[in-house]
Amino acid sequence: MFTLISLMVLGITLIALCWFVLRDLAVVEIRDLEIRGLDTGTPEGRQLADAIEVAAGEMTTLHVKQEVLTEEVSRFPRVKSAEIEADFPNGATVIVTQRENGSIFGEDEDALLIASDGTVLGSPGDQYELLPLIGDGEPPKGGRLRGIALEQAIVLGSAPTELKTYVDRSDSTENGVEVTLSNGLVLLFGGPEKAVEKWKAAATVIADPELGDVGYVDLTVPMRPAVGIGTEPTGEG
Repeated sequence: MFTLISLMVLGITLIALCWFVLRDLAVVEIRDLEIRGLDTGTPEGRQLADAIEVAAGEMTTLHVKQEVLTEEVSRFPRVKSAEIEADFPNGATVIVTQRENGSIFGEDEDALLIASDGTVLGSPGDQYELLPLIGDGEPPKGGRLRGIALEQAIVLGSAPTELKTYVDRSDSTENGVEVTLSNGLVLLFGGPEKAVEKWKAAATVIADPELGDVGYVDLTVPMRPAVGIGTEPTGEG
């Protein structure tokens, strides 16, 4: 019995040793790499693709190192996540999920491009005139907005595509986050919770042909949006 157990242990040990040797051999290195979710036509996209290729070069299809990829792409705030899937013997696919442009924090040379989740993406470039402005709040810390600035970033970043071009700016008041459209209409969101539902309610109200001349839409309770005349919403739904 002892001999049989010893042989089994030895066999398992040898198999493990062979595996650790074989998994890093050149014969199973990643040679056919596909990257999805990335536009390599931009300088940022090409730099990211290069970083992903560097990370993949440290792996094989039998020894995938997700942590290496995660660390390599962490230098790019645009990247929300990057996952790699191996395809034996020499293929691999990396799926990149990127953060979307949401708003602008600051003005002129101090302006920063902010993602829809409050992450700082860098200089706004040609997006400065295209995205809404966060009206107030503390400067970002650790590459991310905080407090009332973050609340505004989340609200602005949740705006549906059909309304984005009409959004001018946001402000934080005693009633919560208020968004001003290019036509002067104010949308009262309260907190950033259920921002997507609140934007849907706003779109429905704005599309109503019988809306008339109103000053604000109270969206604090998205199932029961309320409209009012004036420029200072009370927040009372």
